[in-house]
Amino acid sequence: MTSSSASPASQPHPKAKPQQWVHGLCNLLVYFGGVCLIVAALLTGVSIIGGLALAPLPGEIELVEALCGFAVFAFLPYCQLMRGHVGVDLFLNAFGPKAMNWSQLVGDLVIAILFGLITWRHAIGFMDKWNNGETTTLLLLPIWWGYAVALILLIANLLVCLYALTTDIWAIRTGHAINTAPGAH
Repeated sequence: MTSSSASPASQPHPKAKPQQWVHGLCNLLVYFGGVCLIVAALLTGVSIIGGLALAPLPGEIELVEALCGFAVFAFLPYCQLMRGHVGVDLFLNAFGPKAMNWSQLVGDLVIAILFGLITWRHAIGFMDKWNNGETTTLLLLPIWWGYAVALILLIANLLVCLYALTTDIWAIRTGHAINTAPGAH
């Protein structure tokens, strides 16, 4: 006899369809962040070597600080997806997997709310920089472009936070453990 409604345990995992997209996005952002750090290191090296021989690269510090900021924002979605944020489960382990799941859900909800607020305030900052025409001191680059890139990266992180919440809710509804091991997919 078949039932018209499937039990929660037999429901497909919500990661089944968007999993490749989210993992692909996070991996792409990790590569982007890595390239940013490599370019920042190369610029710093060239500036140091140039400073010993002739003169340091003008404005190198402005580019390096932007690239390092981009790298940090680019690594955040992967960290959230892999549940790489710091957590202290000293007491919750004694209460079992259900308590761990609820703790993970609450933690992911707090992170999503915080990143929602950060993204919202950053968008306001971006609009301010867009409207006032502020530029960097040495290279005279418009500051808004750095805010725009960071805003895109923050939006990507917010999407990953929402994805993590949906997988948390699915795990709780179906009685599965939320995988919090670093590097787990």
